[in-house]
Amino acid sequence: MRRLKRGDGAVLEVAFVNNMPDAALSATEAQFARLVRAGAAGRAVRWRCYALPGLDRSEKARRYLARSHEAIEALYRRGADAVIVTGSEPRAERLEREPYWPHIQRLVDWAREHTRAAIWSCLAAHAATLHLSGIERRPETRKMSGVLQFTNYAPEWSGERAGTRIVPHSRCNGLDRDALERYGFQIGSNSDVAGVDMFWRREPSLFVFLQGHPEYDADTLAKEYRRDVLRFLDGAQSTYPAQPERVFDAALSARLDELTARIRCGCVADANRTLESLLAGQSYGAPWKEDAIALYRDWLSTVDALRKARQD
Repeated sequence: MRRLKRGDGAVLEVAFVNNMPDAALSATEAQFARLVRAGAAGRAVRWRCYALPGLDRSEKARRYLARSHEAIEALYRRGADAVIVTGSEPRAERLEREPYWPHIQRLVDWAREHTRAAIWSCLAAHAATLHLSGIERRPETRKMSGVLQFTNYAPEWSGERAGTRIVPHSRCNGLDRDALERYGFQIGSNSDVAGVDMFWRREPSLFVFLQGHPEYDADTLAKEYRRDVLRFLDGAQSTYPAQPERVFDAALSARLDELTARIRCGCVADANRTLESLLAGQSYGAPWKEDAIALYRDWLSTVDALRKARQD
């Protein structure tokens, strides 16, 4: 996105609030920036990054944030047309016990009145929904991980037609559709198997909530699977991860199943090396990219239309 002078009324100011774990800070910012750039469809967008307090950071991560992100107070002073807020790896059983909880509450309240639209991603969607309506996330019976298909209901603010949507998901918790609808949230896409994907409500800012990750790169779910296997082998994770759905081809999936069986039988010698060897050099498709760009194109078009209506 090209650099533009502040005060240019033709420019959409999009704020990105990055709450991701240290190892994912840079990659996540790049993923969202690419998606916004593609969704802007030539529209001028000014992209600024911010960070919430209340998250433990390594010294390396603090230096990275100091170079590339501003404190959230700068956003409150400057303002923005729209805001995108990422999730974070959960540390507490209940969201209200997360150290950043009061800060994200303030961000939700600010965004309701001071932006034209907002996207709340993954855990941020759960936190914003809890603050707005009191709806608690619930543990899934199994981790939702994979490239999943949803029925798309074509929200009235979008230019889409009803059909299907392909979206990567990676989550252990979810929100109940019936509870969301009782509190006036509109369901944008849903699956009978995987539950709600996208939902929205006017606050009066247009709040869009995403339980999935349309911003993911082609290899992100494979990297997460590798991370979780290594965590299991190191004793940092008690359950062995299932393979993400529709990510690995049949041959690779079978070899990973063989490795899983060996590990579960206690044969962990060289398991790390075998895993790395199996995953090295693999290529992955990203069949969700077209749907992801369409979602952000519609969202940014709505932001632009709301901004112009305000000016008129």
